[in-house]
Amino acid sequence: MTVATESAAYQRDDGMWVIPRDEFARDRFDYKPGNHVVFGGPSQRAGKTTLAFKLLEYTATPEFPAWVAVCKPEDKVSASEGKRLGFRRSADYPPQKRIRDIEPANRPPGYLIWPDMSDPYTAMENASAVTERLINGLYADGAPPKRQKCILVLDDTVTKSQVLGLDKPMVLISTMSGAMGIGGWFFVQKPSDAGKAARWAYPNAEHVFISKDPVKTNREYYDGLSGMPRHVIGDATLTLKPFQFLYIERTHNYMCIVDSK
Repeated sequence: MTVATESAAYQRDDGMWVIPRDEFARDRFDYKPGNHVVFGGPSQRAGKTTLAFKLLEYTATPEFPAWVAVCKPEDKVSASEGKRLGFRRSADYPPQKRIRDIEPANRPPGYLIWPDMSDPYTAMENASAVTERLINGLYADGAPPKRQKCILVLDDTVTKSQVLGLDKPMVLISTMSGAMGIGGWFFVQKPSDAGKAARWAYPNAEHVFISKDPVKTNREYYDGLSGMPRHVIGDATLTLKPFQFLYIERTHNYMCIVDSK
């Protein structure tokens, strides 16, 4: 990657480039329809969801929308970032059609599909049913003759695959949808023993963002993501500051650090 002279990026003593988050999302994230993305790292402390919405700010459009599957009763980051980006919130899929959406300019760049989870007796069943309709619906729309391209954001991948029982449709997205222009964005707290969806997401991802992980076995798993020398990736994550991410672009084995701001 060539860093422009006017860029605020800087190179560390070890040669690794550190790129400001907004600059990376706006100018450096070469995302193409159908690319899968993985955000890896410990839950709640890393800022994976915040980073994802920053990337969506520059990738999602009314013609190429993002569909964010939310499966928490409350998610302040998704709520605030979705509002900031003008995403439409719906408790069901498909969202109710609006007359104004006939004009492409009136369509939102993305949607928060947020099932009602207020009733503890029906919360899991409702979230599972709505999310499965979303996944299967987008897959069907991406197949011929519709060929509708989009981004499917599957935050809390482990919860969706194991608690909601959606491992099978999520594996379908990670293995079959890329050629149709449907990119699956997966969020994994632990790279192994986290369901089939998580295990399939890593090898099929073109873009991988990893936060600092103190667990040695997790870092060893990350080392197998590319043809780089052993321990390069795992050791690099140990040098990250809070809310920084190690970015790996798989095709060219390119690495850099996405800064915390």
